[in-house]
Amino acid sequence: MFIARFENTMRNARPKGVEPAPGKPSPAPRTEDPAVAAYRCIDVLEPRTPAREIISRVSMLHGYSFAEITGPRLEKKLVQARFDAIKAVADARLDLSLPQIGRIFNRDHTSILHALKKRGGRRPEQQGPGQQQGAAK
Repeated sequence: MFIARFENTMRNARPKGVEPAPGKPSPAPRTEDPAVAAYRCIDVLEPRTPAREIISRVSMLHGYSFAEITGPRLEKKLVQARFDAIKAVADARLDLSLPQIGRIFNRDHTSILHALKKRGGRRPEQQGPGQQQGAAK
C-alpha cells in the first residue's frame, strides 16, 4: 500500500493568491495548428436518444405498453415485440453494455444476448468499448 507523506504532497504547493515571480515572463500563447483547431470544434457528446424512449416507440408500433415490454409475460407476440425493442436499443445505443440493457428490460444479459442473436443484433464492429467477441479466456 502506498502512503503519501504530507511533506511530499506539499513540496510543490503554493499558497493561494501567490503569483509567480515577476522576473519570469509567462509563456506566450502558441498558435494552433488548423487541424487541432478544427478538432476542438467537433461535438464529441452528440445527443443520444434515451433507451426508455426507444422502447416506448417500439412498444407503440406493436400495440403494447412500456410496462408490458419490460414485464414478465411470455406471450409469443409480446416476446417478438420485446426482441425488436432490445435490438432497437442495442443498435441505437452502442455505449450501453449487455448488462446495462438487461437492467433496463429487467432481464439478465444472457437474455439480451439471445434476443440479439434471434434478431441479428450487434456485429463485432458495432460493439461498444470493452465488448469484444472471442476474447481470450
